Amino acid sequence: MKITVAKHAGFCFGVKKAIEIAEEVAQNNNGSTYVYGQLVHNEKVIRDLEGKGIIFVENIKDIPQNAVTVLRAHGEPGTTYRLLEEKSIVKGENLNDATCPLVTLVHNVAIKLKNNGYEVILFGKANHPEAIGTSYHLRGKDTFIVEDPEQYGSVIDYLSKNNFEKVAIISQTTMSVYGYRQLIDNINSKMNGLKFDEIPLNLRDMSKKYGFVDTICNPTKQRQSDTEELAKECDIVIVVGGKNSSNSKELYAKCREFGVESYFIQSYEQLDKKWFEGKEKIGVTAGASTPDYLINEVVERIREISN
Repeated sequence: MKITVAKHAGFCFGVKKAIEIAEEVAQNNNGSTYVYGQLVHNEKVIRDLEGKGIIFVENIKDIPQNAVTVLRAHGEPGTTYRLLEEKSIVKGENLNDATCPLVTLVHNVAIKLKNNGYEVILFGKANHPEAIGTSYHLRGKDTFIVEDPEQYGSVIDYLSKNNFEKVAIISQTTMSVYGYRQLIDNINSKMNGLKFDEIPLNLRDMSKKYGFVDTICNPTKQRQSDTEELAKECDIVIVVGGKNSSNSKELYAKCREFGVESYFIQSYEQLDKKWFEGKEKIGVTAGASTPDYLINEVVERIREISN
């Protein structure tokens, strides 16, 4: 039995940085350190941080006045900062922002497109904190979000019902590369001669009436590409990631696209010996919020099963 771990698997730099920020803040803080929302989408990581005295809350009301606070990696709408300011929690003092720089980049792209006359549509998961944060910079709760490439018809309907001068599509950083391309192709197939052309990420040319910007981050692309290679070469692929991790779910979906037997797990305890009967080539990949030790535990457990 051969076990191959994807070259790019586990923590990306944005997640590493967020965790480092939270740990450093907690270590230097004599009182309680609060994190609004899941810092990263991995249950094990959250439990490890709770063990270091960090308190996670899902509602800003649960954060005490003037408390030392860390914001999660996924990015926040401006309303979050205003509500925290009302509690005397502000940047430069007791608010530590762990937003991933690549998410901030998407926010900046959204704002610049909007300021240059574009109606901006978001390819993303409507309830995902990153999509919510990005939506704030566009139309807030009224931002048009498409979650699946097969929902292209809803985009066509949205365009036909509104007389937008210019329209641009952007993506949540953790969406499927193939799915984004498929969405654009599906829309273009129904555009009656018009089409969405790519607008460079630097936004130097915003003359196109219809355009899309590739805002899926490189760590996501690397993990999806590596997982695709595993799916082509292996008899079975194990995807390790948090239950709420968008990029981990996309890796699992990528395996299923290629028809390889695959399983999405959170830890080695979920591995089943029966999965590996008759299998010779085992692939292991992991989402960007999965720590190395969880990947290593899965690999070691598979070795034990094989022996």
